[in-house]
Amino acid sequence: MKCLELYRIRTKDGWYVVSQKGSHVKLKHDKKPGLIIFPNLGSQEVGKGLEKKILKDTGIK
Repeated sequence: MKCLELYRIRTKDGWYVVSQKGSHVKLKHDKKPGLIIFPNLGSQEVGKGLEKKILKDTGIK
């Protein structure tokens, strides 16, 4: 899955950008705990392990 697709999935779920440094974006949700650091690399593919971890951490299946 591409970084841009993962980013869109999370923003539709209610995650929003708190800050950004370089290509890494910090995302936060009002109702879900935690802070997610996401490598926003545009059209580049995300590794399968990182994709699963990000989806698990955000609570998206």
